[in-house]
Amino acid sequence: MSQPHRRHRTSLALVPAAHPSTDSLDESQTPPGADSGTSSVRPNPLPRRGELTAHGSHQRRVQKRTGPPVAKRSPPPPVRWTAPMVAWRVALAVAVLAVFGALLSTEVAGMLARDTLPLTSILVGVGSLSGCYFLATVFYALRYRAPAPISDAALPRITVIVPAYNEGAAVRVALESALASDYPKDKLTILAVDDGSKDDTWKHMEAVAQANPTQILAFQQPENRGKREALREGFLQADGEFVVTVDSDSKIEPGALRAIVAPMVADPEVAAVAGRVLVLNRTANFFTRILSARFFITFDLARAAQSRFGAVLCTPGALSAYRLSAVREVLEPWSTQTFFGQPCTIAEDRALTTWLLRAGYRSVYQRDAVVATLMPTDIPRICRMLIRWERGNIREDLVMLPVLFTKWRPRDRFWPSMEIVLELIQPPLAWLALACALRWIVDVDAALTLVGLMALGAAVQTLYALRSSRATDYFFGVAYGLLAIVGLQWVFPYSFVTVRDGRWLTR
Repeated sequence: MSQPHRRHRTSLALVPAAHPSTDSLDESQTPPGADSGTSSVRPNPLPRRGELTAHGSHQRRVQKRTGPPVAKRSPPPPVRWTAPMVAWRVALAVAVLAVFGALLSTEVAGMLARDTLPLTSILVGVGSLSGCYFLATVFYALRYRAPAPISDAALPRITVIVPAYNEGAAVRVALESALASDYPKDKLTILAVDDGSKDDTWKHMEAVAQANPTQILAFQQPENRGKREALREGFLQADGEFVVTVDSDSKIEPGALRAIVAPMVADPEVAAVAGRVLVLNRTANFFTRILSARFFITFDLARAAQSRFGAVLCTPGALSAYRLSAVREVLEPWSTQTFFGQPCTIAEDRALTTWLLRAGYRSVYQRDAVVATLMPTDIPRICRMLIRWERGNIREDLVMLPVLFTKWRPRDRFWPSMEIVLELIQPPLAWLALACALRWIVDVDAALTLVGLMALGAAVQTLYALRSSRATDYFFGVAYGLLAIVGLQWVFPYSFVTVRDGRWLTR
């Protein structure tokens, strides 16, 4: 989703007159009352009305009529661990590590004995360091504890921003899940921003906003300018102490908003909080199941460890919270960011986290703030998604490299600096390792050993998933690890050479 590089204020249309719930509204019809002759101009209802001007010809009064209440869904009961559950998980983990560990040590020793190339020794040494890094990640992740919940009286006023582009009826899920939150209603405002959609997304936004006029303010940009621009307008309009961003294809749990602001209330140095992301369509097919397992690792284990050092590198678009005063400090450079002369139109979440970290703030993880988001269901769209993510990661890692040699944060610099460097060097080393492996893969025993080594890497990465309530996720995690090693090694080099490409790809 590309966007022109401009910095002028946008004229936005407010939602028309309020009506009872229109959940059953035909997508091809205009909501009742949308062209009411009794409409009149009203000023922007938000305190920062001077930041964003809306033409009176596009504004219509939202009548104070309350629609039917949104039913609250009770959160799922916590998983109760029993001794047999713990025992068999531990036994399985020990068995996997014992079998593959023995295989690894035997084969590495044999490889070093029959291959005297210095490159082989270097790869083994770097691989050993990477293994130590992973064990340290698991150690810190296991020590992670989610911040304690806070009382209603201590909860701050927040603004939830839901940007959308060509989401259709799916945008209702995100908006209604925010409405169903157990957050105090008098401290919650929801901004729905339609980024110039070409489908009926705006009609669905209007329908939900009309049914809940005291909670939702819906805005429409006259043309598509990209998610970063839509978020920027939301940040300018926000009137809460904290801002929560939710993707339009996601569904937050009722307690997510209450949980995600807790770290910032407890620590004034925290300016960004990452929520826990799960896959909404997990059971759609095999690919969504392996993505679900991968998400468990990416969005729980890694970020739990990063949180220990106050340096979560990416607060995801699906669900994140920000300290509004800190965001406004970096809003202009973030929203006008370029890379090798090209406007940055993707990875806006990773970029915003980078700017806040460089400004000296801390970013943490909140496991209790859960969101489920839709994932692609076929290989071509999954690959395009991974390419977009990888391009954003490479860009931000390269941006951060010069900063790493400075005192870019007062404390806890080592861990995030190490992670950024490893993100850049591990994929090339993996290619070198595969090249070395081709020298001895012609041997059947060696080929079987190589498969075992790949399975070991996948198994070690997914052992952490045994702490999940879904035991089968572990096995799908191994499947994703093997797929990544065998079929996705091309993603990094392709993303690297095309890093300036800012297309969204999955739209």
